[in-house]
Amino acid sequence: MLPEGIKRLKGLVQLDLHNNSLSLSEDDLANLSSLKDLDISYNSVHLNKSDDWIPPFHLNTLRLRFCQILPWPHFPKWLRTQTTLDELDLSNTGIKETIPNWLPSGLEYLDLSNNMIGGDVPYYFSNLTILDLSNNSLSGYLPPKLSNMMPNLEYLSLSDNNIMGEMPQFFPKISNTMSSLQWFDLSTNNLSGGIPFSFCRIKSLEVLRLSKNNLSGELPNCWKNSSNLVILDLSSNKLQGGLPDSLSNLQTLQSLHLSYNNFMGQIPLSFRNFTGLVTLDLAHNKFVGNIPNWIGESLPYLRTLNLRSNAFTGNIPQLSHLTSLQIVDLSNNHLSGIIPSSFGNFSALKGSPSKGLYFHNFGFEDYMWLFTKGSELEYNSMLLSIDTVIDLSNNGLSGCIPRELGNLHGLRSLNLSGNYLTGEIPSNIDGMQQLEILDLSRNNLSGIIPSTLADLNFLNDLNLSYNNLSGKIPTGSQLQTLNDPSVYAGNPNLCGPPLPKNCTMNIAKTDGEKQNEDSSESRMETLWLYTSITLGFITGFWAICGSLLLRRTWRITYFRAIDNMFDKLYVMMVVTVAKYKRRL
Repeated sequence: MLPEGIKRLKGLVQLDLHNNSLSLSEDDLANLSSLKDLDISYNSVHLNKSDDWIPPFHLNTLRLRFCQILPWPHFPKWLRTQTTLDELDLSNTGIKETIPNWLPSGLEYLDLSNNMIGGDVPYYFSNLTILDLSNNSLSGYLPPKLSNMMPNLEYLSLSDNNIMGEMPQFFPKISNTMSSLQWFDLSTNNLSGGIPFSFCRIKSLEVLRLSKNNLSGELPNCWKNSSNLVILDLSSNKLQGGLPDSLSNLQTLQSLHLSYNNFMGQIPLSFRNFTGLVTLDLAHNKFVGNIPNWIGESLPYLRTLNLRSNAFTGNIPQLSHLTSLQIVDLSNNHLSGIIPSSFGNFSALKGSPSKGLYFHNFGFEDYMWLFTKGSELEYNSMLLSIDTVIDLSNNGLSGCIPRELGNLHGLRSLNLSGNYLTGEIPSNIDGMQQLEILDLSRNNLSGIIPSTLADLNFLNDLNLSYNNLSGKIPTGSQLQTLNDPSVYAGNPNLCGPPLPKNCTMNIAKTDGEKQNEDSSESRMETLWLYTSITLGFITGFWAICGSLLLRRTWRITYFRAIDNMFDKLYVMMVVTVAKYKRRL
């Protein structure tokens, strides 16, 4: 309830009580006869308990966002009396009926989004500058008069409905009739046909979203005058052909979504003019050729690069100059060569990720479809702002995993599966302190699993299957939770929990253990060598000298033999010297 003091303020003009968890009724507003602006969003509102209630005020602005309105789920009938309304926000209130024709025709701002409103799209609010009917159950065709009847419209969002029909017939001259339009969103409907040329001629247009429809044909080559376009989203349609050169005129573009179409050819060289681009999403098309080197040189603000599921070939280009890059998805292509060690230099992956991707005065939040944990999910701006991803899976990459990846302290997801990588898992893998997802499956990795893997405290999704790894699986607090044997399947030389194979005394040791063992073995061999020499000398000495000491006859025989040997040597020397002198 309202405090009694506020209830008595007959001269009150503006009342803002939004987000206070109040329970209000018509009695609380009975004396506020001068009220013009009322915002009671995010509260429990029980107005119009009786159908004949007439408010004492005549509002200009009414905001009831996220309120429980009675009689639910209908439009409040007392709104009939508010003929002076300029702004009406009934979003997220659960209304489930068609839009009544008695709503004030002078409205300039109408937000009925996120309800269950059915019927046709209204076109009789000629003063509207902002119309948001997104995420409802609107159906049928767009009225042909729509662009003519709302000449002042700046923001139009009809996304997430069931609107059908062909685009060109609805907006043949939209550039003339809606010359002030800045935001146009008809995404997630059942629209068909091609993209009208007239969209290219709206000089004020900043956001164009036609994604998730059935649009077909080629992208028109008409973008010379679209100099203010910031977001272009044509993803999830049936568009085809190459990308027109006139797109290069969109030098203010920050977000380009063309994924899930049938575009083909190479990425145009003219795209390097998108110097302010933040999001480049060309996934799930038929693009070919090498990934251009200029991407890493000409797009300094790029945060998201998604080229997934195309037919790109060649080596991965130098991308380390993209200091803001947080998401790199090059998976499901035909890339070859090694993983560049410069991947360890991505500045944005070394620390905390940046804030969400917000554009435009109306607060557009970017999004992206990302493949994670076995499924493809749509990430909104908030999730994108905290996620950091490198996905190079299902290519033909070879060589070792660069140790430099251990520098990416802020990386959360690393997928290198389905390649031809060799060598060992780097022992400094624990440098990726925030890592939650690690997939190295289906490669030719060998050696032991480094014990440092157990130091990744946030790791919750691990796949090392189908490699040539050996030795004992390391244990640790986080690895204990990853007890699915399939994580290590296809590595016949691995042992220890969670595999049923027990480890023997000959299990593979860590590098340090091997070095210590080699050093110990070397010292033991040296010790045994000197010991055997000493024992041999002692044994030989006593075998001869001991016999001579113990037996008198052997001593006489031994010394006689020595005397005879010296006599013979002396005679030989004398004879040889005499012969030598005679020759002289």
